[in-house]
Amino acid sequence: MAQYIVRRLLLMIPTLIGVSLLVTGLLRLLPADAVDVLVAGGEVQGGGEAFKELVEKKLVEDGKNPATATITDKARAENALIAAQLKKEGQDPETTNQSLRQAAKNTLALNAYKDNIRTRLGLNKNYIEQWSSWAWNALQGDLGTSIIGSRPVSDELKRRIPVSIELGLLGMVVSLLIALPLGVASAVKQDGPIDYGMRSMAIAALAIPSFFLATIVIALASRYWNYSFPVKYREFWDDPKTNLELVIVPGIILGIGLSGTLLRLTRAQMLEVLRQDYIRTARAKGLASRSVIVRHAVKNAFVPIVTIIGLQVPVLVGGSLVLETIFGIPGVARYLFESISNRDFPAVIGVNMLVAFVIVFTNLIVDVLYAVLDPRVRLS
Repeated sequence: MAQYIVRRLLLMIPTLIGVSLLVTGLLRLLPADAVDVLVAGGEVQGGGEAFKELVEKKLVEDGKNPATATITDKARAENALIAAQLKKEGQDPETTNQSLRQAAKNTLALNAYKDNIRTRLGLNKNYIEQWSSWAWNALQGDLGTSIIGSRPVSDELKRRIPVSIELGLLGMVVSLLIALPLGVASAVKQDGPIDYGMRSMAIAALAIPSFFLATIVIALASRYWNYSFPVKYREFWDDPKTNLELVIVPGIILGIGLSGTLLRLTRAQMLEVLRQDYIRTARAKGLASRSVIVRHAVKNAFVPIVTIIGLQVPVLVGGSLVLETIFGIPGVARYLFESISNRDFPAVIGVNMLVAFVIVFTNLIVDVLYAVLDPRVRLS
């Protein structure tokens, strides 16, 4: 088994490389330029500094040192840049008013700011150069710097991953506590009142959207108990009470949503196992019904269930966006959504690589659990 695990870990490398190549390529195919979308609001953040750099370059071209240039020299260089921009727009620099000159200056500052962002992000490079630059930095633990806020992506993920893990683990625990015992009980009491009740519960869990349930919970808590959930997330170690108040309810809602599929699958697998010959043989030997179910049926029924649990793990990392947004939880899913909305490409690539790693690693754990649960499975 150790050799199998090592081989699977080595296979993660080309898989993650392929994912990074695919994500980088897809981002370059988006119909809008990322920098244009970023500054579409018209606010030129850093535009003044970018225009200052343009003036300094002009001074160098004119044979002057920017550090020792006089105010007159800088004004002359600035006027020359504005005049060139006005001519480019088809206007006469000698007859334009101050408002048109200011508009031309703003245009120069905006374009220079965009060029600086493209250079910083490597968007001025071709596809291979851009990916190889990102990959080299990623190997050194640097996932880049986000456009919005200029925070390192790796630092942002370190801050948000524990939040998503807390919410995801709580959701998974709730899902397992609901689905597994109720699914087993539903199969054992097939076609009885308990079975119909559990099946109805599973359908309800699948049918009710999480955002609807979350909204109802918030509204009822406010209306009947005059309670409002915390508006700011706090780390568990800093403020356990506030942390649990904010995370427990969305975790339960997330677990309820995941439990529907798992409950139905548990019931179906248990029904299949209970019809097997070895179960009838165990009962014929006089074993107690509970012993047959717990020692023989449950373990064999859980093999395919592990697969579904493994498939739900990535959903816990990136699929809890609605709940994170409604309750104001700063998790990875919310970070990905905000990054896509802002065309924050370094953050988008970083989060997608994290999700890809979680999926690949979860698949490895699921395969290993197959061999643990079913001795007939051999890893080779």
